[in-house]
Amino acid sequence: MTMSKFIENHPSAIEVFLFYEREKDDRDLYEKLCEVTRNGVSEEDFKKVFEKAKTKNVKSKRKEIRQLVASNQSNLRLCILSDVIDKKSITESVLRITEIIESKDIDRHDFEFWFNRFTSGNWNLDQMTFSDLPPLLVSNIAEELDFPSQMKLRKVSRDLQNIVDQVRPSIDRIRFNMEPWSSQGTLRVAIQKFKESAGIWEFHFDGDDNWKIAFDAMKILLGNPKLRLERLTWENKTSSEIDFPFIEMIKSLNHKIRIVSLHAELDGNSMTDLLKAIMPGTLESIDIYNDYEPNDIKRFAELEQWKQAKSVHFWEYISDFSSYLHHLQHFESVSGNVDSVSMDDILFVKKLFIQNKPLKRFDVCTEKKPSKSKIVETLGLSEFDSDAKEKYFVGRNDIPETNEYLEVTLATIEIQFNRKTSD
Repeated sequence: MTMSKFIENHPSAIEVFLFYEREKDDRDLYEKLCEVTRNGVSEEDFKKVFEKAKTKNVKSKRKEIRQLVASNQSNLRLCILSDVIDKKSITESVLRITEIIESKDIDRHDFEFWFNRFTSGNWNLDQMTFSDLPPLLVSNIAEELDFPSQMKLRKVSRDLQNIVDQVRPSIDRIRFNMEPWSSQGTLRVAIQKFKESAGIWEFHFDGDDNWKIAFDAMKILLGNPKLRLERLTWENKTSSEIDFPFIEMIKSLNHKIRIVSLHAELDGNSMTDLLKAIMPGTLESIDIYNDYEPNDIKRFAELEQWKQAKSVHFWEYISDFSSYLHHLQHFESVSGNVDSVSMDDILFVKKLFIQNKPLKRFDVCTEKKPSKSKIVETLGLSEFDSDAKEKYFVGRNDIPETNEYLEVTLATIEIQFNRKTSD
């Protein structure tokens, strides 16, 4: 077998080993040394070290050995390997070594690493370099790194690039934002690991020539099948020109993206394509920033991604709210700004709460709505709470055949419906 450089680089390790195994006779000791070093020490060299290690003053020698171990934990490796060969447990080994050299200054993590490595059958005494590590171990290490470190590791070599591209990226939020004040058409990309909030990593791309660079990079990131995003945001209050390359990049991915919360400012066709690119069942929350035509909402509602989401919020004023309503029946929470609300709309929402068990909250903001008195009378609300200046009114309706009731809050520009449980 090829001799490792360990003995050459750590001559003191032999001295520590000989002291540790000093109860053996010369011949047995040399045979054991040959076994743990794979014949890495000649008999002549052994005799030289053995003579040097021999002493009648065990106490002073133990002190010297203790100092050798304290200065370099590598000097214990031969002792650890010897115990593994003798089938000692890790507890037996560490206790025996501690007892013989009378030292508690042993690095337990280093000890455990080498004991487990030798136990696995790998008797190589040399410290591994990163490139020597098994791909699975490198993958596990890469997955624990923060995002900037993952990107640095990716640049080291093509092999590491391939590994990093297959592990889960250490991010959970991506935000694309077209800066409206930029004359160059600046796309800002912000990447974040929110729960461990180590910071936000931002990148700026000026002009359409650089947009391609941004989307090529994002395609690699979004193309990782292990990526899990808590939120994806696309904000564009400028020209829709950049929407096209963004959506084309999304459509070119060879798998569906896992996204929990989607915030998007896109036209109807692009929004449909983006929803289709999301893995059904992963999307829970949708925030919409456009006043879509009824046909657009109808197309969204035909998608499984929309059907399985739990909440939707409309940020822009909806001009034709009535046509939206029957596409919102399955949600647990609905909120948004609407141009106007009719009494028929309000009655329909009440009907949704009676027929749709999952619906918990429905909140609309509008200045154009029936009067408070008409809503209270039509819904048959019993007064629950109100203020003296009549800025708000809270009423309730029992939901038949349940212990639940519908709480309706009427404010100056808001109508809020909440499902409640009776005490």
